[in-house]
Amino acid sequence: MAATVQVDDHLLADAILGERIRLVARRSFVASLSTPVAAALLLYLGYAEHLAEVQPLYVWSVLITLIVIVNLACCLPQALAEAQPANKQRWMHLHLGSKCLLGLGWGASVWFLMPIATPVFAMMVYIVLSGICAMVVLVHSMFWTSVVAFLLGIYLPVLLYALFHPQPLDVYVAISGALYALLLIVYSGVVNRQLVRGVRAALQARLLTDALLDANTRAEQSLAALQDEHLRLQQALQTIRSMAHQDELTQLPNRRAAMAALNDYLAKWESEQAVCSLIMLDIDYFKAINDSYGHDTGDEVLVAMARRLEAQLRPNDLLARFGGEEFIILLPGTALQEAALLAGRLCAVLAASPLLPAPFALAVTASFGVTQLKEGDTLHDWLCRADQGMYDAKRLGRNQCALVQ
Repeated sequence: MAATVQVDDHLLADAILGERIRLVARRSFVASLSTPVAAALLLYLGYAEHLAEVQPLYVWSVLITLIVIVNLACCLPQALAEAQPANKQRWMHLHLGSKCLLGLGWGASVWFLMPIATPVFAMMVYIVLSGICAMVVLVHSMFWTSVVAFLLGIYLPVLLYALFHPQPLDVYVAISGALYALLLIVYSGVVNRQLVRGVRAALQARLLTDALLDANTRAEQSLAALQDEHLRLQQALQTIRSMAHQDELTQLPNRRAAMAALNDYLAKWESEQAVCSLIMLDIDYFKAINDSYGHDTGDEVLVAMARRLEAQLRPNDLLARFGGEEFIILLPGTALQEAALLAGRLCAVLAASPLLPAPFALAVTASFGVTQLKEGDTLHDWLCRADQGMYDAKRLGRNQCALVQ
């Protein structure tokens, strides 16, 4: 009869806590290095977007760097040490405080960067914040309270900024950010329970003798299942972030991102009377392409169309897939006649050579509607005029442009 092996519950609980601290400390050290990379990305985007004032960007970069140094000071000694900390509770309190401070540092970025941000830069700031939140959840779910502290720390400044500066994008981000944070908190709680359970199982297997080999095998299987589920959830989070702002097929901004940008320019028009034009285009006979060559070829046409249009636009122009075979081009600082000339050039470039190479050598054209933002416009008015111009171009024979005053 197999001998029964007993493990002291207090020793087991202490060993589990020490193992969790060891794992989190090592992951925190590696994850902390991603913060300067993300901050450097925002600095690069600031230069790429030609921000009028970059001093707040530098100030915030210094602030977040100092906070990262504090975080490294908390986790680095334990990450390099083989022994467990003498006072585990004290280490956990330091870890919780450092995560809260890091969250506040990232959340404070909106106060420094939103007042100087262009729409594209603002969108990238919120995308980076979303990515940082997801990374913290993935790295620190071993301690659920530290994840909650970080998410509350990063969301509080964003919420306060939306309350004091109720612009459409910021209000939208505050609302969606609350839902996103809630999702991450729930997800982190689930993963936390599974991670702790996995660590417990692994330690029990390590302490048990050969008589408990079956229990050790079940623990390994549980860990493997946990890793698979963790990977699936990570991929789901990445998909959610991508779907929020990017069209999966063409890698262009999607309809949601385009609508946010259009609303931004409507607000800018109301405050500054900033000139802006809109081009809406639709691929001619796209259904016939799908019917004749198949939907895979139709997808290739959409991707090739996106790349050819992108090559003709300025860096600050926004090209987005608006739905199906329909695209829009937002042209900041561009009057109607200039936008019409651009639309004519795009129309000619598309028609000049096949969009797809051999064996198809498929020539594809599009119909363009052009309009300019004007006094009293709502988003619906602006889009309807562009849509009317596009259908006028189709009614006149396609492969051409139509202006709507």
